[in-house]
This record gives sequence, structure tokens and C-alpha cells, in this order.
Amino acid sequence: MLVGWIMKGKTRFLALSGALLTIFVVVVQWTQVMYQYTVNENVMVRQLLIGNVQGNQPNQQSPEIDRSKFGKDLLFHRNGGEEVHHISFLKVHKAASGTMTSILFRYGVPRNLTFVLPKFINSISPTETINEKNIYPKPKGKHFDIMTSHVIYNKEAFRTYMQNDTVYIGILREPYLQFKSSMNYMQPKYIYNLSETNPIQIYLKNPEKFELENVKDPVNSWVNNRQAVEFGIPSRVILEKKHNDIDAYVKHLDRDFDLVIIAEYFDESVVLMKRMLNWKMQDILYRRLHIRGWDQKVTLPRPYDRRLYRKWAAVDYALYDFFFTRLWDQAKLSGPGFFDEVLKFKQVREEVEDFCKPKPNATDIYEIEASIWNEQFNVTSKMCEFIFYEEEDWVRIIAFQEYGITPKPNKDIK
Repeated sequence: MLVGWIMKGKTRFLALSGALLTIFVVVVQWTQVMYQYTVNENVMVRQLLIGNVQGNQPNQQSPEIDRSKFGKDLLFHRNGGEEVHHISFLKVHKAASGTMTSILFRYGVPRNLTFVLPKFINSISPTETINEKNIYPKPKGKHFDIMTSHVIYNKEAFRTYMQNDTVYIGILREPYLQFKSSMNYMQPKYIYNLSETNPIQIYLKNPEKFELENVKDPVNSWVNNRQAVEFGIPSRVILEKKHNDIDAYVKHLDRDFDLVIIAEYFDESVVLMKRMLNWKMQDILYRRLHIRGWDQKVTLPRPYDRRLYRKWAAVDYALYDFFFTRLWDQAKLSGPGFFDEVLKFKQVREEVEDFCKPKPNATDIYEIEASIWNEQFNVTSKMCEFIFYEEEDWVRIIAFQEYGITPKPNKDIK
């Protein structure tokens, strides 16, 4: 009986050992598979971002990129390595542009650079380009260095107010995401009143009908190819959607803009900008502003919404697809180690955010160690405060210092 009990125990032990060994082998194999998958995935993503994946190449209808503007002599390391101070940023609604504007104000104000200041605190104009009526005159004895407020782009008008060596920067967001954000923020009544349950889906099935009935001109709409509107593409081109006309205007913008930031790759974009402008890493630190979810009262998006909106927003997508590809072409030509510098910047930005979020004391200092991508610098409570300032805060400060006034908000812009 004792022998039987021992034999049963031995059998159980062997069975358990075998099961554990099997589990161990499976875990090891699974770990190896997942590691290889992760490595392959990272390689694939890296290749995708630099345009080596066939599926990400521009389609045959996309205008050809003018690569002559990517050379060293035009932007990279120009001015003998001096910082670039003359910048025109086209601030596009609901495209992470507030974050970029905050970077520019934090850079320019301590250096006593002169900003184009809007009469309204939050916008030069949502429907017009820059003119004498919608901005304050430049202070006596000065010239404009930086423009970074909402306004419709117009080449001649912008160059009337900005210096000849101004660097022109724009920003674009994936159009469907920009559309959703505009719907949340602007809440156009002519769309929300279509239905209590699915107004967006009703709108997207026939957007041209609802736009023509309620808005007519795209410049007055927040959801009809709004990014193209703000890049100054004429309403006629947006309404007719003729490929040749769209391509012609995209080519114009390719020549006009030195850099177009892609919101979904903001870190990569601002590191590229840093290289173009000969700035330092601490100059491009930021925190993201105005991040909103999909409002509960709005019908949640459906899978086919993206397809419908891509068809409707053909001009926005032509812009986005073109400048998405151009960004990575510029990154490849910006010099060695681009992606390594982006990774370093992400690390530094997260460290700074961890330091700044709890609102450090006035005497607290966080040291960022030097690397091949940055010099050593200290983050102070004052720097954190500036990073958390928004456009309205900066405009109030500048308007009071330069003109002794307090600008009022534009009621047409939330």
C-alpha cells in the first residue's frame, strides 16, 4: 500500500514537472516571438516614417515635391549658425496650433522680439487675411519679427508685414481628426439640429447640400475643408474640387512654406524646426493645450464616417498627404541622427513635465544633463510657468507692455 502511494506520488510529480516544463518552453517561445515582432514592428514604423514603405508613397495624383528648398543653403544651419528670429506661423484651428503658438511666444518675449498683435485677443481674423484694420501697428522704431495668431494666409499680405528673411511655418492635422475637433468645439447648429441621435452621419451623407443651404462660402464654415481655407486656397477651388487647380495651389504652398508641422508627429516636427532655426532644445519644450475628447452629447463617430469625410474634404487631404510626405523628406535631409534626437527630446520633455506639473516652489531647480543633442540647462519654476502660459496670457502681457491696453476676445471665436 505504501509502495502504491509512493508510485502515485511519483507519477503526479512527473506529470506536474512535465506540465511546468511545457509552460516554460511555451513562455520562452512566446517571448521570443513577441520580441521579434516588436523589433520588426519598430523597424517597419521607422521605415514608414521615412517613406520606405510602398503603401505610404504619395499617390500618382499628388503634385511633385520641390526638393530644392531642402538644401543646406536655404535653411539648415544658415546665418552662420545664428538663431532665426523672423518667423511667420500660420495658426490653423483645431490642429495643435495653440501648442506651437505657446512655443513661439515663450521664445520671443524674453528676447524682446516684436509680435504681430491682433486687435482681438484670440484671432487676427477667421475670414480675412492680415490688414491694418485687424492688427495693432508695429511699435515705433521696430519691425515685426513673429506672427502667430489665427488669420487667413495670403502671400502678398503676409510679406507686406514680415521681414524678407522670414521663415514660413504652417501646421496640418489629419483632416478627419481636425473635423471631429471642430465639431466638438465650434458646435455648428445647422449640423447638430439635423438629428438628436446621428446628426454627423446625416451631414456626411450630403455635406454639400447642408453647406450650401446654411453657409455657402467655405471661408465661413468650420467644417468645409477648413485647413485649406486657412492656408488661403480660394473658395472656388474648394467648391469645384478640380485636381489640376488643387495641385497648382499645393505647389504654390510648397514654395511658400519652409516647414509644415504635422500635428500627429509634433515632436518630430518641432525637432526639425529646431534644426532649421538653429534653436536649442529648451526653446521647443511644450505642454499640449486644449486636448478634448468626443463630447458625450454628440453621436459617436461610425466607421464609414472617415471615408465620407475624405471624399468631402478632398482639398484638406491633398494638403495633408502632400506635406506629410514632405516632412519626412526634410527629416532625412536635415542631418544625421534625427530620430535619435527626437527620442532624446521626448525623454527631456517628459522629465520637464514631471517636474512642472506639481507646480514647483520658486527655489526648485531641475537640471537637464548635457548630451550630443543639447547643452546642460536648468528648469526653474518660472520656466514652468511660461510653459503653461497660453496665447491669451501672452497677448495680454504684450498688449499692455507695448500699447497699454487689454484686447477683447472675438465673440465669433471660442
